[in-house]
Amino acid sequence: MFIKFFKSSFFIQYLVIGIIGLCLWISAFIAPPGMPDPEGPVPLYTVIYHLLQTMPFVATLIGFLLVMAETYWLTTILSKHELVLKNSSLSALVFVVFMSFLPGQLTLNPINISLGFMILILYHLLISYNKPEHIDRVFASGFFTGIASLFYLPFMLWFVFVIISFLVFRAGNWRAWLAAMIGLATPFLYLAVWYFWQNQLLDHVYAYLIFFSRILVFTNPFHSDFWVLSGFTLLLALWGIISFRSGPFENTVEIRAKTTIMLWTLVFTLISFIYSRSLAIFHPALAMPAMSMIITATLTRLKKTRIAEMILLIYFFSILLNNLFIHDYFYH
Repeated sequence: MFIKFFKSSFFIQYLVIGIIGLCLWISAFIAPPGMPDPEGPVPLYTVIYHLLQTMPFVATLIGFLLVMAETYWLTTILSKHELVLKNSSLSALVFVVFMSFLPGQLTLNPINISLGFMILILYHLLISYNKPEHIDRVFASGFFTGIASLFYLPFMLWFVFVIISFLVFRAGNWRAWLAAMIGLATPFLYLAVWYFWQNQLLDHVYAYLIFFSRILVFTNPFHSDFWVLSGFTLLLALWGIISFRSGPFENTVEIRAKTTIMLWTLVFTLISFIYSRSLAIFHPALAMPAMSMIITATLTRLKKTRIAEMILLIYFFSILLNNLFIHDYFYH
């Protein structure tokens, strides 16, 4: 029933999605969680953290508005490039539910900020497919990768994702590679000048080296609700991926290439997870754009949707009940 409802994309669908998002975030507005501490040398997030850490409600409100903006933008991109059913809001619904996975995530944090930049990078990369002279898009992709890493340092590894997009699109040449590297280096050149001016350059270079020399160091515990909901989400992901890969594919080379780019984000979510440290419970949000595409494409292909709708409703209410009641049991 709701699958059919969200196959349309009018104001009423987005209003309902906004209400669903509010239901999932209501506990955070009542008792706002604290922003996660900065992890590693992340100067831009550190500034935001010091500004908002004493105003948790404001941080939660900004986090919610950011997620809703990302929801609309991602849905527009997926629809425009025909990666999901055109003019459908179902991917927005799926994305909002995934982005409200755990109560601790319901605030402004480095991952949902970086996710906005990731969507921006996808926007530039997907447009570059049909643009003969795409150097500006490539530069922008490298540049925004660098900016995002100033909020969440493991995102620097996503520069390799930008390079892989050249191979998938078969559009890379020496100018594109150079433009991407210059884009990535630009924010760090300004940062290096600032640190040099403050006589802190060597200290921060050392901090970067130390950060990337240590992997799989998780300083925060994973509680039982995380494992249960992660297992449920993983099962949904496996079902979606198997159904997605075995289903009928769009025959055009363009759609296949763009779909492949989206699937590569899952790979880089796994790769960069090794550096997530205290932000490990937040990190899976980087996979949610691709997951939204996969689950949406799978649901829209179903002829009989009753069982799928029941499973998704159970998943939704599991997250809702955990956010409202169950999660507190593991922390108090």
